[in-house]
Amino acid sequence: MKFFTVLGLCFFFCSLLPQAAYSQDFSSIDKDLQQLEDLINDTLRNTEEQQKLLEDLQRNLSESGELIESYESIISRQEQLLAHLQQQLNEMSETYRRQSALSARYVQNSKFWRTFTLIAIPVTALISGGVVWAVSK
Repeated sequence: MKFFTVLGLCFFFCSLLPQAAYSQDFSSIDKDLQQLEDLINDTLRNTEEQQKLLEDLQRNLSESGELIESYESIISRQEQLLAHLQQQLNEMSETYRRQSALSARYVQNSKFWRTFTLIAIPVTALISGGVVWAVSK
């Protein structure tokens, strides 16, 4: 009888063993599925965050491109202004050269006429005086 009792107990435990194994497998599968679901949710959140970061980066790059175009436009206008100023400076230099040449000619002419006047007035006075004296005699 002991044998049958031991055999009965072995049969009983063996019949419980697959249920315990299956219940343990199902709980581990449930845990694995829960971890997999958590991992998928984390991945989706990370993907959404990365998508937002990518959109922000694209927007920043677009704004930077617009700023660069604006700066290039400003630089182009400044280069045009500098070229115009250079042209005006060249024209002013030419005008100054002409005025300097005219001024030098004026100085020479005024020196000539000053000298001529200083000599001509006394000579004219002497000639006039001589003519008047000769006429009056």
